[in-house]
Amino acid sequence: MSSSNQVRIALIKETTYGVTPGAGNFETARFTSESLSGTPETTESQTIRTDRLSSGQVVTGLTVSGDVSMELAKEDALDLMMESSMQSSWASDTPIAVDLTMSATADTLTRASGDWNTDVVVGDVLTLTSFTDTNNNTQVMVTVINSATEIAIVGPDTLVDEVGTGTSFVVADKISIGTTQSSMSVEKSFQDLTTKAINYRGMLAGNMNLNVNYGEIANVSFTMQGNDHEPVSAAADFMTDGRTLNASATTNSLNGSIDMPFVANALTGTLDDTTFCIQSVELSLNNNDTARTCIGEAAPDSYSSGTAQIGVSISAYLADDNWAAMASKLSQVPFSLGFMVKNADGFYGFFLPAVQISFDDPSSAGANQDIILEMGGVAKVGASGESSLTIYRG
Repeated sequence: MSSSNQVRIALIKETTYGVTPGAGNFETARFTSESLSGTPETTESQTIRTDRLSSGQVVTGLTVSGDVSMELAKEDALDLMMESSMQSSWASDTPIAVDLTMSATADTLTRASGDWNTDVVVGDVLTLTSFTDTNNNTQVMVTVINSATEIAIVGPDTLVDEVGTGTSFVVADKISIGTTQSSMSVEKSFQDLTTKAINYRGMLAGNMNLNVNYGEIANVSFTMQGNDHEPVSAAADFMTDGRTLNASATTNSLNGSIDMPFVANALTGTLDDTTFCIQSVELSLNNNDTARTCIGEAAPDSYSSGTAQIGVSISAYLADDNWAAMASKLSQVPFSLGFMVKNADGFYGFFLPAVQISFDDPSSAGANQDIILEMGGVAKVGASGESSLTIYRG
């Protein structure tokens, strides 16, 4: 009898859709649950027999799909799935050496030379290094470009005032919503069986859902669909046979309480550290993929992507500081939202330049219960054409 604890998911990015690349390492994904399956679509024959017996059913198609749920933690397998969902590639920047002055009091970062306008955009996560005070060697998010030499920032509460020398900064690796599909070959093997596995090809992460709740481990799930499903029972037929299989990551999972150095929003007009109490933030990305089915092919030939639809849910205690949301829901004036989850093993940052929300008026659910604003809405393209979602890593 096979155990769920003995299932291994290995994946690799494809360069040609539906074709497992002949070189490159496979990544072992950590997951909490999965439902990958090649499920036949069947139709029962309507042939009429004089003996009244059924003629049985026939396979008329093949659905290759399923969910993979993971705890949010810095790891390569998760980065590949994010690439697929965002339909783009991670972009890396070059560190820039320049003397920086940190004003934790004014929430600003000033450079001695150069121009912020050419190096950063609002929402960028910067990694700062070589400050004397190690509290300043951390990540901050750009909230406003005040001038060529000064930006407003939001960051951890531990930042301190310091005039730095020999310092540097780098924009963290980032990925925005794109238009180039990124498919994967995925192998699901059953380690407690004798050389048994299922190969899936052309797998696209069409949907991504992120949940960050107070007191819980942050989690992310992907809904995948592909075009090939191959059960195998010989080691030589494994996609990973003879290939390097990187071990699963050992990084610690991120959580929604102590691992959140900041949450920023512009609900009251200016992007800044959130002053009201938020219980949870949830993001959902739906690429609205549709299968392209062709005569003579069991599974879809490929998938066409539609609008990248992003849903946003914010649960917050009602307070003076978020009363402005009442006007925002009626006017649908968008506001920006940014946050980070980070531990000693790495971080992910998220920035949405234009969030629109709608929700019921605050109401009392009963005695001794706090009044909660359950704000839900969408993230749209920024005023200057910015991606409706940008993810940072480090």
